[in-house]
Amino acid sequence: MSATASPTRARWTAGLGNLVGREAAAWWAHGRWRLHALVWSAILAGLLALMLWVLPAVMERAGAQAGSGGITETAMQFPDLASVIVAVGVVLLCQGLLLDERRNGVLEWLLSKPVARPSVVLAKFVGQGSGLIVTVVAIPWGVVHVVLSLAAGELWNPLHSLGVAGILALVVVFHLALVLMLSTLTSSRVAILAIPIVAIVSADGLTGVFPDLFYVLPWSLGPVASVLLAEGLLVSAWPIVATVGWTLVLLAAGAAMLQRAEL
Repeated sequence: MSATASPTRARWTAGLGNLVGREAAAWWAHGRWRLHALVWSAILAGLLALMLWVLPAVMERAGAQAGSGGITETAMQFPDLASVIVAVGVVLLCQGLLLDERRNGVLEWLLSKPVARPSVVLAKFVGQGSGLIVTVVAIPWGVVHVVLSLAAGELWNPLHSLGVAGILALVVVFHLALVLMLSTLTSSRVAILAIPIVAIVSADGLTGVFPDLFYVLPWSLGPVASVLLAEGLLVSAWPIVATVGWTLVLLAAGAAMLQRAEL
């Protein structure tokens, strides 16, 4: 039994290790990660600083009343906004990962070697996902934690920040899997960009009309992260569980469709 199972496993993972190294090298070999870590730290920490200090000062000068919740109110709003920015950013960064290789013949060249088609999808998910998590979430959220602590005048609860970082990492891997799956389904860049972004911006409206969708949509992770950062409460684990499930389904679907695709 094991003698027949081993070749089957080897077929769909053929070349996986080398491909993962190739994808990871795109981040780590040439210092690309430094630039992205700097840019994303500036975006997220800068936006938080704007919400904490600049906007209240502008509103005060204009004679308007700032929200009474102060830093707690900002902490309740920021992760939801950050999750949208991260999701859109991942879609924009990853929309050409597979599509460009299909168009310029690199994918066909790769598959002429002893490489399995599912390995291409899995390698891009692992190699690119690791770079995205470090540069879009881990390092920038460390800077965000420092800004929160400075605003609070004391160390912000690191467990709350760590939990939010984990949720944002899940936002990253879900949207990476979604873009990879769409890239095996269509060669239209417009579709690969538009479908995720439309879903991101319309999720609040959907959950407003159908409240039960909150528990199964990946785009509910933002509100979950907001409550976690501000109050340390996990309002529901179901969006987290559902997102993990959706990510696995998208990866399996992408691998299966690339296996059947005509290049």
